[in-house]
Amino acid sequence: MGVGGLLLADKSALERATPQTFELGEVCLCAVTRLEVLYSARNPGDYADIEEKLSAFRDLRMDAETILIAIGAHRELGEKGQHRLPIPDLLIAACAQQHQAAVLHVDRHYDVLAGVLAFEPVRLTT
Repeated sequence: MGVGGLLLADKSALERATPQTFELGEVCLCAVTRLEVLYSARNPGDYADIEEKLSAFRDLRMDAETILIAIGAHRELGEKGQHRLPIPDLLIAACAQQHQAAVLHVDRHYDVLAGVLAFEPVRLTT
């Protein structure tokens, strides 16, 4: 896991990635990250351009198991009073655990999520 392996990118990290970022491992996406990136499209042409660029990335599957992992982590966070994290971040972290991937991010939420899920948070430094 981690550097040299699968790196599931959060939207914020993907937007800040440099050519050196892609030397850290295989940068992958999941449905949530794709949707977050596509949300920023300004028009149909922009949407198509973004979708084409994203097609270069391997997709890590999200399914019912991903949701169950996220719910379990959310419950555990709730027991600690830490459950008020963004749902997209929770789902991305659950997907990372499911695929034994690290999460490439610039968001402190992943450090909290790594306390209840089995993934390595890899902070992108810019």
